[in-house]
Amino acid sequence: MTINEIQEDIIEEFAGFEDWMDKYAYLIELGTDLSGLDEKYQTESNLIKGCQSKVWFNASLENGVVKLEADSDAIIVKGIAALLIRVFNNQTPEDIMNAD
Repeated sequence: MTINEIQEDIIEEFAGFEDWMDKYAYLIELGTDLSGLDEKYQTESNLIKGCQSKVWFNASLENGVVKLEADSDAIIVKGIAALLIRVFNNQTPEDIMNAD
């Protein structure tokens, strides 16, 4: 799937929730389902600066596509990280750079 197609799927999923609490519950579920990040990658260089929560992202390039992993100490932020991974994982750097 393209990045735009994945984004549209996510928008449709969230549009299905009428109550904002249901949207938060879904984000929490996504965060709970995220496998996390090995402690060896929870380093200062992988820490997202400026966030009140601790959020780590690890990225690598394998066979021409970006592989992403993330973790956070806040479950909603971890859900947001899961969404970012869903959109950008297994995409080429060029597609990511050209994404809307």
